[in-house]
Amino acid sequence: MTMESMNPAEARIRARDRALSRLNNITTYVAFAAVAGVGIFGTVSALTIPGVSASSSSGATASATTSTSSDSSSSSSSSSGLSSSSGSVSSSSSSGVAVSGGS
Repeated sequence: MTMESMNPAEARIRARDRALSRLNNITTYVAFAAVAGVGIFGTVSALTIPGVSASSSSGATASATTSTSSDSSSSSSSSSGLSSSSGSVSSSSSSGVAVSGGS
């Protein structure tokens, strides 16, 4: 059937159905884009927020171990500028502080 052979009510019904189909497709695409955007935003945020990751903490431990072993083998530990601490380590939930312009 062509548009000329249909009555006006049928033409409006078909036009409405096509518009609703387009709207459903657009809604689906926007939903997928939103989920992808949240994923991308979350990844970028996780990579740019300062903190300690598992790989960087193991690297810090390895370098500290290396420094400690080289300090203990030297005759004077004070010449390296490193000193050992007997205090305990604690963590807090406060946010970090950025300092700029230091000398």
